[in-house]
Amino acid sequence: MLWLLFSCMLGYQKEDELTTISIEQTYSTHHYNIDKPLKSSLKIVSLDENNNEVGHGSGNYFKIGGNHFIISASHLVKDDDILWAHDHDNYIMLLLIHNDVDNDIAILVPYRKLENITPINYSLNNKKNILGSSVVYAGFPADINQSVFSGMVSKVSSKGFSMQGFALPGSSGSVVFDNSGKVMGVVSAVKVGYNGLSPFPEMYPTLVYVSRLNQYSRKRMKEMMAKWKSSQSEL
Repeated sequence: MLWLLFSCMLGYQKEDELTTISIEQTYSTHHYNIDKPLKSSLKIVSLDENNNEVGHGSGNYFKIGGNHFIISASHLVKDDDILWAHDHDNYIMLLLIHNDVDNDIAILVPYRKLENITPINYSLNNKKNILGSSVVYAGFPADINQSVFSGMVSKVSSKGFSMQGFALPGSSGSVVFDNSGKVMGVVSAVKVGYNGLSPFPEMYPTLVYVSRLNQYSRKRMKEMMAKWKSSQSEL
């Protein structure tokens, strides 16, 4: 029993008058907790008139109580584009309920619950001192199927952080988790620069910028979902 407790982390989350206590297994810096990123990861696509995929990004499926929602990147949301969640052999339409362009964060709701992707409990890591922390995410980079990538926080800014890891187009929107399974941010961009030998910019896929989710507490997410449901009932 002592061994079990020493390998776990006791967490507290207070919402209004309710305090939730959770026990979460922790992992060493050499072992990454991939369960939550992998289970909740999904491919977000845009389709042409023949239902062929013409573009895609990534996202993750979460729940707070009976509320189910998807977090992804704002820059995936284009004017008048309808986005779909690729749920095994089905495409489920997504409804945009919040678009934070400044921080590159989008909140979407599936038209119906997804059947083959597991929504995980939304738990936020909003600590400021994260430099050197181990992080992990799952996504759909380029033409590669679902893959898991790990890294380390190498630089921290006011709105996000850089991770030494890997990402390609298609990884955008993937939620980045800490080693206890708490969400930290959303994959937003990779570094682009010049190497001095070519007049054309070069992509550095191992330097990944992540937009933080610090402003998106469980309380705010619940309020956002309640407001959206209320607006739907008025239609």
